[in-house]
Amino acid sequence: MIVAIDIGTESARLLFERNGNWEILKESYKIFFPSPEAVEQNPNEILSATLKLLERVPKEDDVLYVGLSSVFHSILGLDEDFEPVTPLLNWADRRSYKEKEELEKRYGVRFFYEKTACPLHPMYWPSKILWMKKNSKAKRFCSIKSYILQKLTGEFVEELSLASGTGIMNIHSLDWDDSILEILGVSRDELPIILSPYGRVRMKETIAKKLGFKDVLFVLGGGDGVMTNVGVNAMTSDSATVTIGTSGAFRVVLDKPVIDREGISTWCYLIDEKSYVLGGAINNGGIVLMWLKDIMKFEDYNEIVRTAMKSPIGANGLIFLPFLNGERAPHWRERYRGVLVGLSSSHKRCDIARSALEGICFRIKDIYNAVTKVGKVEPKRIVATGGFTSAPEWVQLLANILGKDIVVTNINNPSAFGAYVMALKSFGENVEDFLANHLKVRKVFKVETEVNNRYDELYKEYQYLYEKLVDYFYKE
Repeated sequence: MIVAIDIGTESARLLFERNGNWEILKESYKIFFPSPEAVEQNPNEILSATLKLLERVPKEDDVLYVGLSSVFHSILGLDEDFEPVTPLLNWADRRSYKEKEELEKRYGVRFFYEKTACPLHPMYWPSKILWMKKNSKAKRFCSIKSYILQKLTGEFVEELSLASGTGIMNIHSLDWDDSILEILGVSRDELPIILSPYGRVRMKETIAKKLGFKDVLFVLGGGDGVMTNVGVNAMTSDSATVTIGTSGAFRVVLDKPVIDREGISTWCYLIDEKSYVLGGAINNGGIVLMWLKDIMKFEDYNEIVRTAMKSPIGANGLIFLPFLNGERAPHWRERYRGVLVGLSSSHKRCDIARSALEGICFRIKDIYNAVTKVGKVEPKRIVATGGFTSAPEWVQLLANILGKDIVVTNINNPSAFGAYVMALKSFGENVEDFLANHLKVRKVFKVETEVNNRYDELYKEYQYLYEKLVDYFYKE
């Protein structure tokens, strides 16, 4: 039997097919915000959630194959016995911004980028490892997926996809970069071994038996973002994915590594040895709605979207720069914070809610512009994924702001589905036929030209305000 697990930011999901139907099981876990710069999770809570999902798998076969997808950019400090000595720091943790600035001053902005295709930023490992060395007794470093695999299999491994998103793997040699390791004071045996995403590792026999299986093998898979491209078959430069979940991203697949030669606006990760994903991501997607829900006492995210639609285009003059957790692509200004411009006593909850949704979509437009420019591509098919696809009004809003039609498919968890596809590929299966049989278009959101024209003007105002605030947030 084949299943897939997607280890996400807020929950883990397990996907499997039974009697011609796809079923999804879910286990949630907590995110902690101990300070404005800190975002932590308990690695053992996530390990426990993964095991709970595996316990719920139907015992239809003696052997279980598990395709894996996992959140990018997580890092955990371990001792010599592979026990955690730090919390799990996820992509939104920015406590290492000073270390990032020290690396930038010493080595320049392009030193790491040219080698890894990852800009210097606190979400990546170089600055986080230096921060951990100063603030913990960590002797080894790994992602949440590597940690779970080590506990369940005894193997300390990573695959090309997640490794390429650390900022310390050389995008050209497909191995940890020796010069970066020397700078960080890290040896190879303190890091997982990098394997193919189609590689397999076997669960410890004692754990497999407790789960009710004779044998359990993990197919290493990849990072959740790039697994999305696999899951919706956006595997050429003619297709792209746009995701808004807790964070957000825009991605296109190329057949070679591509970096920004004019600046440092994009990143490039791997799916496998032949497929590279050019993209950019934002820190502030659904996490902005999470904040709005708590601060303004909305019942749920759907109520936020419904309320927002009561406000007109432009939110009655409000512009929300949604940098609650700093900025990632395309300018990588981690010191940025959220700003609401134009607020008056006449504004209502619906105006603030709409300005937040519009601000997130403007951020996606920033990424879209950077990726299409750097990659010299103009995707004809854009597939929407992530939690925002459950709100049709929000998808339509994004289509109108991008000025591009957007497709929503029948795949509810494309990261897990992508990991399932990767598991099939590891067996040599014809995945094109599999995708043709299972992947269907649910709806196409068409651009409304007049609305797009109005948003083009509002986008100029957003860009103007963004640039005006650079000096404020980066004053010494």
